[in-house]
Amino acid sequence: MSTTSNKFNFNELNTLAVVSLASALSLFGAPAAVISGHVALQQLKTSGQKGRWMALVGVVLGYVGIVSAILIALLGVFLRYRYGHDYDCMYRGGFDPMCPDYRYNDPEPMPYPTIMGPDDMGK
Repeated sequence: MSTTSNKFNFNELNTLAVVSLASALSLFGAPAAVISGHVALQQLKTSGQKGRWMALVGVVLGYVGIVSAILIALLGVFLRYRYGHDYDCMYRGGFDPMCPDYRYNDPEPMPYPTIMGPDDMGK
């Protein structure tokens, strides 16, 4: 009677596929996930190793991380251009000494016009 083992053989797993998935899950290693995922996919074509799904998930999540970082950076540039330094002051609540606090400062009053009397009209 033969006994078959249901244990997974981790020696057949491609190391770069695992690196790609782990880098993509950290969200800071998106470029490393994309690069190691592509290299792992090339290695998996020729070798009989397993881990294709890990490499694919790592590549996809890596690209999603890169695209989202670019979109967040563009949003930050847009908000900085649109609202300028006042947006930063509003965000910090006006407690920065470099930011004017518009809640308590009254605008400078307009000067009153000079009133001309009847004697000033002919001059």
